[in-house]
Amino acid sequence: MSEDLGSVLHARGLRLTPQRERVLAAVRGLGHATAEEVAARLDAQDASGAGAVNPSTVYRALSLLEELGLVARTQLDRPSPSFHAVEHADHLHLLCGSCGAVDEVPAGLAAGFAADVLREHGFRLDTRHLALRGRCAACRTDVAGPPAGDHHPSEAS
Repeated sequence: MSEDLGSVLHARGLRLTPQRERVLAAVRGLGHATAEEVAARLDAQDASGAGAVNPSTVYRALSLLEELGLVARTQLDRPSPSFHAVEHADHLHLLCGSCGAVDEVPAGLAAGFAADVLREHGFRLDTRHLALRGRCAACRTDVAGPPAGDHHPSEAS
């Protein structure tokens, strides 16, 4: 991990710092995390003796890691964006509007839709960070009828 980060930083004339290393490790460990969640993870590690990381350092490190292409930003159903490691990319987010659950499925499931949009509108979709809203299987069985905005009324609930 640090070799990858170190070589990317060195190529840009930047230093590999323990803080940058820890922020990237926290993002990788958390999967999808807001800057606040990354800071909380690092605070928890600080309590175990790993050393404190200032919240402003977390924000700067996430911004730099995104610029370097090592983390990606996704807007889920949260006030703050989520970050995930790019090696964890190429998936769709399924967001339940009822319970708030977030699930992932392969981005390839949207390939046909993306091809249709490109062919019909000349617009190339970035499906690597696509978030689809609806209702999860558990919530669909708890509540009768389709969710608001569901355009497939023939689909079984």
